[in-house]
Amino acid sequence: MDIGRIQVLLKTVKKIREEGLIVSSSGFLVRAMLNKIDFSRPLKILETGSGKGVFTREIINKLADGSELHISEIKTAYNCYLEQLIAEHPEKQITLYNGCVTDVLKQNNDYDVIISSLPLKNFTRMNDNNAFLDRIIASFEACLKDGGTYLQYQYFMSNKRDIERIFGKDMDEVSFVPLNILPAFIYNMTKLPAPCEQQEA
Repeated sequence: MDIGRIQVLLKTVKKIREEGLIVSSSGFLVRAMLNKIDFSRPLKILETGSGKGVFTREIINKLADGSELHISEIKTAYNCYLEQLIAEHPEKQITLYNGCVTDVLKQNNDYDVIISSLPLKNFTRMNDNNAFLDRIIASFEACLKDGGTYLQYQYFMSNKRDIERIFGKDMDEVSFVPLNILPAFIYNMTKLPAPCEQQEA
């Protein structure tokens, strides 16, 4: 194998490790995830791991009047793409945050929907006994409204059980999108209402 091909391979592996993807998500995956959301009413939505805005663009197009969209993307290199999408829709309530999503969630809560493209599997390689992974998922759970929806895709069902453990219930739905590079699984998890305390007689 020549040096050029080796360099391409190394860049591809680096991209998968850092971002969890090879190319942008397909329209099939975007539609399959967003079709699980009722956009007919005002929603408070968090999208995290936005990248160049493949999901962001379609979310913005579907937002009902009175909705609020928070975009969390740690890499400022993608700001030019996301800021352009925001500028094209000055009538909509959209805020871009650069930084770790856990910091964003310290400032905001009561989301109706959280849409995540974060590479959860990558967080298991941090030699911290999955503490960071658990903190992210727990932050999602804590900042959803009761009955709110967490949507996440993965190429392999690597962290399904972690999500179920932290949410304290089985996944509501796992669907498969074959027409994507790579084919992807979509997790659909709804937050249970907090258990009611029994009133003393």
